[in-house]
Amino acid sequence: MPELLLHFAVPFALAAPILGLKRALIVGVAALLPDLDVFMYLHRSFTHSIVFLSIFAIPLIFASLKLSRGFRTVLACSLSLFSHPLLDLFNSPTPLFYPISNHHYHVSLSMSVLFSDRIIPHFSSSIVVEEAGFKSFHSFDAPIFTDIGFIASLILITTPSMYLTLLRATMNAANHTDGKTFYIDLGNVKGDGVGSETLPTDKAAAYFKDDVTVVIPTLNEEKAIGKVIQEVREQGFKNILVVDGHSSDQTAEIARKAGARVVYQSGHGKGMAVKTGFELAKTPWILVMDGDGTYDPRSIDKMVKVAVERGYDEVIGYRMDRENIPLLHRFGNSVISTLISILMGYRIKDPCSGIYLLRRDFVRQCEITSTGFEVEAEIVCQVIAHGRVAEVPVRYRRRIGEPKLKTWRAGLGIVLTAVKISWLYNPVFLLGSLASLLAVPGIALTLWQLYLRYVYGAGAWSLEVSWLGLFLLVVGMQGFTLTILALMLKRMERRIVQSLKKF
Repeated sequence: MPELLLHFAVPFALAAPILGLKRALIVGVAALLPDLDVFMYLHRSFTHSIVFLSIFAIPLIFASLKLSRGFRTVLACSLSLFSHPLLDLFNSPTPLFYPISNHHYHVSLSMSVLFSDRIIPHFSSSIVVEEAGFKSFHSFDAPIFTDIGFIASLILITTPSMYLTLLRATMNAANHTDGKTFYIDLGNVKGDGVGSETLPTDKAAAYFKDDVTVVIPTLNEEKAIGKVIQEVREQGFKNILVVDGHSSDQTAEIARKAGARVVYQSGHGKGMAVKTGFELAKTPWILVMDGDGTYDPRSIDKMVKVAVERGYDEVIGYRMDRENIPLLHRFGNSVISTLISILMGYRIKDPCSGIYLLRRDFVRQCEITSTGFEVEAEIVCQVIAHGRVAEVPVRYRRRIGEPKLKTWRAGLGIVLTAVKISWLYNPVFLLGSLASLLAVPGIALTLWQLYLRYVYGAGAWSLEVSWLGLFLLVVGMQGFTLTILALMLKRMERRIVQSLKKF
């Protein structure tokens, strides 16, 4: 039976960046549940079989997918159960398919690289299948950890812990109202209740709808654009600017007939269409929304009231009807949301939303370099760095017409944009992450070699491994020094910006 610490560390490391340290602790403990068979004097064929675990885990997984995001911990705990027999598979004979198959399975992998006059890689694998000889447990004989397993577990546990600790410190240093996530629940739109605030109905801000320009980037949206413009006008918003990407259908003609101002964008891609709209809009507020009929214009009024009442530079429409988002897009948006939140040190639930409100004075400060669908991520990262952002729940409908989003290419572009913006506007986290990736293995290797040297004698340790550990440790410490300097410079920059705003 493999060591218990490694069974805990693997799911903990995977869950921590998504769920946080406290919930990841629960997920890691859940992965140890199959080993409770020893206390019930059962043989491990039952509790370490994927067939057996599926009976309990799969219903919980489906229930979690159907329910709200608050059940992500249940989903993660269910999946972590499967990690136990899979890890066993590479360490010891495991009854993977019992009772369908009355055999033990073991996978052995061997990888090495020989450096001589040339580089010679070597890889071998083997699968051993043997007849099961099941016996009941009478004592707990599993090791809590081994030497190599302890080093691997230490890295898996400490790395995400240091990441999230550094992230929390970065959020507090960013001075975004003590790092609080602004998720506004307006009452008549159901929210998830997590970290939400309710806008007081007796303090609804007064504003003129002529102060808002609705920018609608389009490309071959003749089936939906007429309806979208009509719905926007019914809400009292007359400044409608359609930025067309040189559509080959009747999109521009239909938009003009519906009463919108139509211009053709400079360059290609949604990012350039949005940039063109920002340059032409003259009102204090600019609302960008897709022209495919997915967003309900009745949400515009609520978003503007939140921005005016509380002084936000951007208000994003968080899509509530998630079932109308394709499953692959839903998964990708969750990954991108988590990545941006970690990189920027600020919780954003829907950075890829196609409806968002911006203060024109702030837009003038933004540097928009994206040409595609990653423009939303680029804007929100800049607002997080230098302004205030909130999210308001909005209704999301099924798309009218054919989709144009190329999922994998757009997703990769958004991820690269988030990393680039994080490097420009939040270098503390990136530098700290790189330092941790070097320092943590350095500390682990150094402690391991010292342990071998002073417990087993001079012949047990390796001088080369010791030098490698010290090298990683020193470079990692230098990285932390740069991180501290970057943090001090960011604080100084924020104070200068706040001082300039007073004049």
